Amino acid sequence: MILKSIDLYNFMCYYGENRLEFNEGINVIIGDNGYGKSKLFDGFYWVMYDKCFDTSSKEFRPTKEINNTIISDRAIHEAEDGQIECSVTLTFFDSRKEDTYTIQRQLKGTKDDGNVNFGTKSVEKVTKKTAFLEAQVVDDENEIERIKRKILPDNIKPYMWFQGEQVENIIDFRNSETLTQAINVLSDISRFDNITSTAETLLKQAKKELKKKQRSLSNDKEKSDELAAEQERLEKKLTSYKLQLKEATENSRKAESKSEELLNKLEDAKTIKELSDKRKEIERDYNRVHQRLRSEQLSFHKKLFTNSWILKGTKDLYDQFSDKYSMYEKERLSKQSEIQAKMIAQKEIIEEMQTRLPLNVPEPVYVQQMLEQEHCLVCDRPAEKGSEPYKSIESLINRSKEKVKNLEEEEISKHDFSSSFKSLYQNGLIQENKIPGIDDDIANTLTLIQKLNDEKDELKDQLDEIEGEIQNYIIETSINIDQANNIIHSLRAQQDYAKRFNTEIGYYNNEIEETKRKLNQKEKQFENLVVGNIPDSLHKKVELCEDLYNATKSTRDRVFQELIQTLEDEANKHYLSMTQDNLSARGIIRLKEYNGNYTPELVDDNGEVLFQLNTGNIILIKLATIMAIISARKNTRETDLYTLISDAPMSVFGDDYTIGFCKTVSQIYRQSIIMSKEFYKNESLRNELLKSDEVNLGKVYMVTPNLPESERSNRAKLATNIKALN
Repeated sequence: MILKSIDLYNFMCYYGENRLEFNEGINVIIGDNGYGKSKLFDGFYWVMYDKCFDTSSKEFRPTKEINNTIISDRAIHEAEDGQIECSVTLTFFDSRKEDTYTIQRQLKGTKDDGNVNFGTKSVEKVTKKTAFLEAQVVDDENEIERIKRKILPDNIKPYMWFQGEQVENIIDFRNSETLTQAINVLSDISRFDNITSTAETLLKQAKKELKKKQRSLSNDKEKSDELAAEQERLEKKLTSYKLQLKEATENSRKAESKSEELLNKLEDAKTIKELSDKRKEIERDYNRVHQRLRSEQLSFHKKLFTNSWILKGTKDLYDQFSDKYSMYEKERLSKQSEIQAKMIAQKEIIEEMQTRLPLNVPEPVYVQQMLEQEHCLVCDRPAEKGSEPYKSIESLINRSKEKVKNLEEEEISKHDFSSSFKSLYQNGLIQENKIPGIDDDIANTLTLIQKLNDEKDELKDQLDEIEGEIQNYIIETSINIDQANNIIHSLRAQQDYAKRFNTEIGYYNNEIEETKRKLNQKEKQFENLVVGNIPDSLHKKVELCEDLYNATKSTRDRVFQELIQTLEDEANKHYLSMTQDNLSARGIIRLKEYNGNYTPELVDDNGEVLFQLNTGNIILIKLATIMAIISARKNTRETDLYTLISDAPMSVFGDDYTIGFCKTVSQIYRQSIIMSKEFYKNESLRNELLKSDEVNLGKVYMVTPNLPESERSNRAKLATNIKALN
């Protein structure tokens, strides 16, 4: 069944109508992370299974739980009030019958005054068009399910439709049953299992019939019943021991496998721990520099005052102040001289007045006394009030008072700021010495801040680099930092588990042998109680059933071993093809048996297990093994009818694996659809894909957002552009 096309309408980031057509061979959808590749995979999955992958929970969730994320945000934003809808349609073509099937899933919502209500259920529509009839809608639910199973059966789905991060669980190296399960699903070995199971049932029935006849011919029925009950108890005990042995064997294998894995990761764990310790040291340095830088930045403005930066450019102001202060001082001194002269004049007035007053009576108070007595003490004559002598005396004191008053007023009206100006001048002298060094101080501070910034950026780069190294190791080794710190403890614990389970294996093996011995003993005792002849037909029936069971079992084992060998050969062919451009040691895939189950491992030419495998190698081994199961049945219904659809299966590969992977896939699967970021930024790799004669290439598309990264958070305008590259 070939997938011809997918149509997306307002589905997630695919706004409006979008169509991609596919051919046989490998079809590639190219895009960077976040460009819509995974949403396209969701489109395929949603149509078929009414579910989408939730990246937060790492699981597929039904429409009713995530309906608000399915319809395009842009479609919701631009829609008027009323109905909004999205849909995805897949078109398949059955080349054998020339039938065309379309499966469409649709989700509707309503917008009212800006609020959107989504339907909890999606609507599915299936149509079928034959070569000679028009397309008809398929209404019967059973027929719809039959069509879906024809497109992709549920047991095949995990190996044909998967995301890159799911590959890890398709075949789990720590659970050998996953490979055996895959082999059983993708091969016809189950037919032999059914035949063997039928033969085993016939054998049990034949033995039961024989046992019944033996009991009927016993000479001691009570003893026979007792022995039969004892045999039944021992058989149950034997079954229980076998189950416990199987469990202990699997637990031992898991513990040993885990120990090998931990041993394999021990060096990586040490490296991660060393890198983690180094990162902590760099973090301390980074925090120290960051704090110092922050302190310098916070104190930068304070230094306007603490370091007198505020005086920058004030040298001229200081000079001007000095000049004005000098002029002020000259004027002040001049003024003082004038006042001094006036003081001398005052003194002269007093002396003049004293010459006319009695000896030793210089004070004006006695002049006032003459006026009060109306008698001149100088000439000893009367001086009546209002007379000329009185007025003459009065003029003496008035003139003296006037001069003194004027001088006092002049003293009072004078504002002497000399002390303040002098203080400012002296402070200026102190600050003047700082002004020439301010530019250098500012420059040195800015240089220090820049140096701390550079040091911080350098430490940040170192921190990012070492964090990248740690994350790469974590991705490649699947060891996180906590696991790296506890790796030795975990290793010892797993080794102790392995020893304990191995002890249990020895115990159960001994108990099984002892129980079998007791069963044989009881069986002989039971047979000794039989009198008369057992019909030969019963013995022959048991023998025939035993032969049949052994034959079917050995045939199944032989076929399975042949299948295992074929799978090994096919897996190595695919592994070699995918790694042909990588010059590192690749090793050989071997399917190792554990208690009837198989798991792939990588060995060298001497059969020694190769450790130190990175995640890319492990995924390649798993993919090579899955491809081997498919290619071993080349041209069968499984490989002819089913399309491989995978999102980012090459995400952990290096560039030198990518083309090899595409070439191998295109040769194994009739049709495949691969989403890849590897070809987006590496243009030479993309050109190699488009031009390679070894790749059976179908359609190639590139998906990109319609908005630049700076505007991409505005999902109300977001859409995805699709460009065909061939």
